[in-house]
Amino acid sequence: MVVSSRQKSIFKDKPRIDWLTVFLFLILSVFGVLNVFSASTSPDDAYFWDFSKNHGKQLVFMLVALGIGFFIFLTTPTFFHISSYVIYGLVILLLIAVLGIGTTVAASKSWISIGSFRLQPAEFAKYATVLALAKFLDNYNVEFKGARNIGICLAIVGLPLILTLAQNDTGSALVFFSFILVFYREGMPGYILVFGLYFIALFVLSIIFPFYVIWISLGILGIIAILIFRRYKKVILLIVTLVGISIALNVGVGFFFNNILKQYQRERIMVTLNLMEDNKGIGYNVNQSKIAIGAGRIIGRGFMEGTQNRMGFVPEQSTDFIFCTIGEEWGFLGTSSMIILYLLFMGRIIFLAERQRTTYSRVVGYGLFSILFVHFFINIGMTLGIVPVIGIPLPFFSYGGSSFIAFSIMLFTFINLDSKRVYEMARG
Repeated sequence: MVVSSRQKSIFKDKPRIDWLTVFLFLILSVFGVLNVFSASTSPDDAYFWDFSKNHGKQLVFMLVALGIGFFIFLTTPTFFHISSYVIYGLVILLLIAVLGIGTTVAASKSWISIGSFRLQPAEFAKYATVLALAKFLDNYNVEFKGARNIGICLAIVGLPLILTLAQNDTGSALVFFSFILVFYREGMPGYILVFGLYFIALFVLSIIFPFYVIWISLGILGIIAILIFRRYKKVILLIVTLVGISIALNVGVGFFFNNILKQYQRERIMVTLNLMEDNKGIGYNVNQSKIAIGAGRIIGRGFMEGTQNRMGFVPEQSTDFIFCTIGEEWGFLGTSSMIILYLLFMGRIIFLAERQRTTYSRVVGYGLFSILFVHFFINIGMTLGIVPVIGIPLPFFSYGGSSFIAFSIMLFTFINLDSKRVYEMARG
């Protein structure tokens, strides 16, 4: 076999870890620990090395994640490809075990207590689902087309989703819908994505307006469209079908909202849509969150100087509502810098995913991006009151060992796959 000078150079330089992504991860993590520190201590007993407090535990989680990342970098990418289904199966067993031996926290039976540490399998299920989906799409070299392929992909994602819903962890379950972005990248027709967005819009409108308003509006739009395209039978058939589907969805949304969702879930949605006001009850968290963020103004009140957070007005301020701490203490400039940093981080992941030479690595990259994006959007959105409160952490910022370690493992796995990309280039 003749080896070219380019191939010799590649083999000489391998592996190539993308240190920029690692650097962005470290900045986000350190900034997150600092904000957990500010949210979980008072000026009188503010000791950074107090491992009994949330910030001390978060620092330990970060160090553990870095240690795991080091060993992942020493692992050959083949290991992940071979063991993808095994990891997926083990996590599914954990999700089933939670239903029997799990600990209930905040009405969700989604934790397994191991001494003083509580493991949340749903966080690791996202990682396992990414690997299993990447394995299937890579092994069969298939696109997201055809009933069989689509069915298997939906089953891979749907099983952990259903088991997570059974734990009453709606927030984590919703994250699995982020895989629609992966499906779209791997060949899912664009009209399905458009239909999904249309369904979300119809869901919101169905809650705001009575049924008859939606039906009359759809009927009028259908008649107008038929008059415009009356010469085209296929177009008319499509319009009639869409109107019929929309009315059926409208009825389904009404049934789901009134009979499936729990009372507090309905109230959270209604508060978000400004259909009801309850600043002392179900809307208390969001109202206090807005006050805290608004109090930060342009430059913020300063590190550990946020009165809303320090006096405990904002519940869950080191976990689900960590963005409030950033807003009050660092102000508009701080939150803007944090959002820009996060967008750069996610943009870098997309860049790395697009340069992969195998379907497996690309799917892992897009799976990581999709999950990060949904967490990022929903967490910040619910603190601003534009998304219902559903208890989703902000990756690398919110306090929580399972979330931090699971996201870190997912990130380091992808960085490992990307660093060994030179092997694939050499073979090409």
